[in-house]
Amino acid sequence: MTSTPTSPRNAGRPSASLLTSDKITETAQKLMATEGDFTMAKLARALGVAPSSLYNHVTSRDEVLAAISDQVAQSIDTQALQDAAAQVRGGTVSSLRARALWLEATERWAKSYRQAFSVAPAVVMTLAVTPARRAPATLAMYEQVTSAFTAFGMSPRQALLTVEAIEAFLLGTATDVHAPVDIFDPGDHAAEHPTMAEAYKALGDTPQGEAFNIGLSALLTGLSATLVAG
Repeated sequence: MTSTPTSPRNAGRPSASLLTSDKITETAQKLMATEGDFTMAKLARALGVAPSSLYNHVTSRDEVLAAISDQVAQSIDTQALQDAAAQVRGGTVSSLRARALWLEATERWAKSYRQAFSVAPAVVMTLAVTPARRAPATLAMYEQVTSAFTAFGMSPRQALLTVEAIEAFLLGTATDVHAPVDIFDPGDHAAEHPTMAEAYKALGDTPQGEAFNIGLSALLTGLSATLVAG
């Protein structure tokens, strides 16, 4: 019995049937992490399939970007905010207590948000350019946060503006996590920039993330002045 030879064209090439939306999303995210971006052609090569095979699972590059955004958004913790909002809605809470609840819960959400994107800093731009309506998990996260903020007396408009203000800070600091530890070292130019040289030296063994904590505390303290719950 004569066996049918394997076509050289298909040798070692995985079947397109092995593709899934999750695998496409995961591979695209890896390409963004290693190469900064991806095209559908590059994504197909990385998966070992023809570009046309991708479109059996996704409709466009924008859909892949939205899926990446959703994947990250699903790891962001909004539970503390939802619990705090329920507490405020459920009974009489003083203004002082409401402010403390908001600060604590929003800080927890913010740190979770930053952690999620610091793991995948290349995805930061993805979130920035992806309309929320295309990313259901991301949209759900925003709904939970803005809804919680309204429980503390913010109007929906004010709540969304507050989310935007906090998010701008978080996305910037998420990329900063991977900055070189000596990024502010003036090196051989210390003599021309003595203040920077002194400041950099004074940093010493400052714990990583201290600048983020200072900035987040100042931002949230300022924003908490707009609360009217209680």
